[in-house]
Amino acid sequence: MNKQHADRVIKDYIKPLYGFALNKTGKIAEAEELAGRITLEVYQALLKKSDFLDLNSYVFKIAHYVWAKFVGEKVKASNQMRIDDQEVMSREQGFDEIIRQETAGALRREIAFLSHQQRAIVIKYYYGGMKISEIAAEMGLSSGTIKWHLFEAKKELKHKMNTIRSMGNLGINPIRMTGLGHNGSPGNKGDTSDFLATAIRQNIAFSTYYKALTINEIAEELGISPVFIEDEIELLEEYGFMDKLPGRKYRTNMYIEDPSPMKSEVLYPLFKEYAEIAVEHYFKTFFSMGEVFQETGVYIPGGDVNLLLWSLIPYAGNQLSFKELNRVSHEEVSISRKDGGHYAAHATIQREFDVSFDPKQYYYSGDMNRDSDEFALKAWQVDTLWCGRKDSWRDNLSSDFISLMHVINGDLPQNDVNIDAYRRLFDKQYLLRTESDLEVNIVYCKDKQTGERLHAAIPQPSERIKEAATKLDQAVYQVNLDGQPDHAHKYVRYWSQNCMASGTILAFVLKHLVDIGMLKIPDPHRKKGISTIMFMNQR
Repeated sequence: MNKQHADRVIKDYIKPLYGFALNKTGKIAEAEELAGRITLEVYQALLKKSDFLDLNSYVFKIAHYVWAKFVGEKVKASNQMRIDDQEVMSREQGFDEIIRQETAGALRREIAFLSHQQRAIVIKYYYGGMKISEIAAEMGLSSGTIKWHLFEAKKELKHKMNTIRSMGNLGINPIRMTGLGHNGSPGNKGDTSDFLATAIRQNIAFSTYYKALTINEIAEELGISPVFIEDEIELLEEYGFMDKLPGRKYRTNMYIEDPSPMKSEVLYPLFKEYAEIAVEHYFKTFFSMGEVFQETGVYIPGGDVNLLLWSLIPYAGNQLSFKELNRVSHEEVSISRKDGGHYAAHATIQREFDVSFDPKQYYYSGDMNRDSDEFALKAWQVDTLWCGRKDSWRDNLSSDFISLMHVINGDLPQNDVNIDAYRRLFDKQYLLRTESDLEVNIVYCKDKQTGERLHAAIPQPSERIKEAATKLDQAVYQVNLDGQPDHAHKYVRYWSQNCMASGTILAFVLKHLVDIGMLKIPDPHRKKGISTIMFMNQR
């Protein structure tokens, strides 16, 4: 390190080193003496070396050695303090040893960046003490090939040892993801939130989202050894979250949204405006159709049309989806996963910033469809701020609806055998216990004919709504496209199409209807049953 750089480093460390010395000695006079010794030794060591794996660790390693020598001098005449002999190194060998250790550490680091095969050969030869012929026999390669790999590895290591390997931004400032979800059917290993459950996988996925990278380049970006991420990358590729490209590069294969205050403040009034259009030109009609809906024979908890509308309005949101607005098909973005899943994956980068509204009020998860061919049963559900349900799709089980169907049909006795089924239904509030009997707390159609009548009663959207939906898609796509890499444009289009029927707009619709007093917030014992419809006997 040149003198000017060393001077700057010492200037930065004078106060921390004095603090270290004062903490160790507890006396100002001794702290000043110890800090002076440490500073001198650090300065001399810096002038001998230019490349450091971790400068801060290096500086304080010297500080500990100097302190050990300092204590050793103090305890020669007494036995008040014990020190490990290995911690007290002689002045002659101490800092040469530190430099040797740093060099060895750099060598180990660079070995980790070799290819998997070269790394194995180098370790077997130099660390395992194996002969070339033994390595060749074990790996099924010729001795000439082993020699060539050793030569290439030595050449690569020599070159890399003389360069400074920088840490990428994610190594210094790693991201965290939120909103890890899917559109489609998860497999037996879960969905995006399971495969990207760890910080390291999330940062791997983000590192290759904007630019394809090799394993070594990913490792540099994350500031860790390639050894620790090879298996992670292999798993993400195996389950369709990354694509392997020519040149041993990897690229993330999912949609990642990186929010910002500006983007949020642009989208909020847009969603609010179009939700109000949807209410005015479509959903308002529902509030004058209570008798029409009741005449279909649909079961309504407590006969309360307000509870029916809490389910029927988000369910009817699918009517606001128009085929001509589907620019990207589901099959173009969904991946068939090895565990049986088939879905498009998405995630959002967790960014802390303030906005002029409360995003939690617009929470929406769904549509969640459950069915059973055996029992000719289907169920639909979405989660919102108002339903009070937790755990989202993971706790939305087909078995609960099957149990409820049996209760309705009168063939699920209340005995010890069925105690768990009833406990689930009561906990979920799909079933309530009244003073006189049990009460089903969700909307349901008892047979196929009732379901058909209910569907027929749902109004069709007007051309005014279709025109608004077209304009909304164009506006949302332009906002979401900003900053996205070229390969992700199909994902942006997919997640920005038919927004009028999206959960985002429907959450704004429900919020607006509550604000203007058309929808009444359900009583606490009714909440968990809303935004749910079951269709029985569908054959």
